Amino acid sequence: MNLQPLKIPSGWSVDWNLLTDTDPTEDTIHDFTGSSLLLISSHTRLKAIDVSWRPEGDINGAYQLQVVYLLPKFNIKTNTLDYEGVWEAPELEFSTKNRLELVDKLNHLLFYLKPYTDTRILLKPGVVDEPNEVIRQELLTNDLTEELVEKIIASNHKKLQELLLDHKAVSYADVKKISQDGATKGVKNKAKQLLSSKQFRNQKSETSSDVDKAKLISAITNKMEAILAELQKLKPEKEFTLKTHEPNGYWSFHWKSTKLWKTEHYLKEWFTISLYGNSDAFSLSGSHNIKDIFEQLEDRHFLYKEKTIQTFFKMLNTLEDQTKVSVLKAIEQQFDPSF
Repeated sequence: MNLQPLKIPSGWSVDWNLLTDTDPTEDTIHDFTGSSLLLISSHTRLKAIDVSWRPEGDINGAYQLQVVYLLPKFNIKTNTLDYEGVWEAPELEFSTKNRLELVDKLNHLLFYLKPYTDTRILLKPGVVDEPNEVIRQELLTNDLTEELVEKIIASNHKKLQELLLDHKAVSYADVKKISQDGATKGVKNKAKQLLSSKQFRNQKSETSSDVDKAKLISAITNKMEAILAELQKLKPEKEFTLKTHEPNGYWSFHWKSTKLWKTEHYLKEWFTISLYGNSDAFSLSGSHNIKDIFEQLEDRHFLYKEKTIQTFFKMLNTLEDQTKVSVLKAIEQQFDPSF
């Protein structure tokens, strides 16, 4: 019984070899036992090839080949690196009953297997940086949350921040922060380049517009609250209230109405201010709304169409005056029951 000849290039080491040039038969099947027939490893490629026969000693079995990654682990006793196989997640699995087919597969893999890159975060070869490696694993296996982003930025770790920049869900704000406070000059430059990409140039424009719109809405809210205070002083009997919904750019003044229209029930009246549009142009309208039991009307008092946010900022005082005048006018407006 002879060992099976193999073409083994430099860089590979035979850890053990019980693979013979004998095919399994009833007379030779006893040679096909044990956990492994052949184990060949390469510390430069960080890979190992294992061959076994499964089920052991069963003539109906087959050769099982696995390619596994090797992870270096520093041995503090010997001051050298050991290499542990990632057996639970093989890179490749192959099965055949034919010995010569197995040999062809082995010879091919020994020449053409690509090296594995150890992507773990290490303090030095074979020593894992446990806290930062935990964050890396979290980034790989979970969604990108605000908490995780904060961990990565706070880590001040080059590799973690580079992985964050490569993540498909990274936000403009996150990239902007890393461009300013990144762990290294290289990380900052990578973030700046990303900000200049088409994707983030567009996001920058949208983000700037969103910020400006939010500022305008906040300013309008302040004006509406000032109007409310004046109306409550001028017409306390109307019991004015203001409803504000800033996400939708919507404000409405409500008051106690003593008007009748088509029924014997008092009307419900309110005056709305509505801001709408996109990043290029916005419109703003002011309308008096009337609701009876069966009917509802809207009477528009003013409309400013397709203006920039900057224009509306300049018009805030005008808007305040016009809204107050329109509400007071709406309070006095009477309705023809025949209409």
